Amino acid sequence: MPSIPSSGINAEYGGADIEVGEDDPVFAVASILPLQMYKNKDKLEQLVTTILTKCGKEEMGEVEKILNSSDTALMLNAKYSNLPLQITAQLYKALKMELITERKENPAYNVKHLVVLGKSYTEPEQRKNKKLRVSEPSVCYQSVDLDVIADVASHRFSWRIADETLAAVSTVASDDVLLGYRTAFILPIDKFLKGVDKILEKLSETV
Repeated sequence: MPSIPSSGINAEYGGADIEVGEDDPVFAVASILPLQMYKNKDKLEQLVTTILTKCGKEEMGEVEKILNSSDTALMLNAKYSNLPLQITAQLYKALKMELITERKENPAYNVKHLVVLGKSYTEPEQRKNKKLRVSEPSVCYQSVDLDVIADVASHRFSWRIADETLAAVSTVASDDVLLGYRTAFILPIDKFLKGVDKILEKLSETV
């Protein structure tokens, strides 16, 4: 990935994106989408259905109630895997400021719960242990921000993504293949806003 000499942040409609200049591609984007604003949208309905089918039976009732509530939003968070951590920090700062503003000015954004989807994987050692039998895989998260989100989530569950592998991280030997998973997190919006400060702290420690 080329070096980024400067960065700009565009924030509107409950989201933020980071780009180098007016004619350059966007390197990262994050948006908050209140589910009530996108009811009856086929793609969103499919996503909600998928999330419900992946959660455990014991929590399905509560998860379904949250997903069908008018007080729930979905966070879209997409970025290059090798994006500099300083840029990721700027993205979260912009998203938090924009969300705080929107919650004051637009009632649709005054939600109580946030749904976040993130990439995860299983450690090779876990897969090699044939005696290990768990109902839900013990996954690791591909980015530091998801570690923080996982800590404050009221619900989280993961599922295998067929034919997806992820690039090795520093704690795993480079010749290991990491099987790709997707993890859904559901967390109170207030804990997310407070968690952004923790995310920024973690990112600064990693730089």
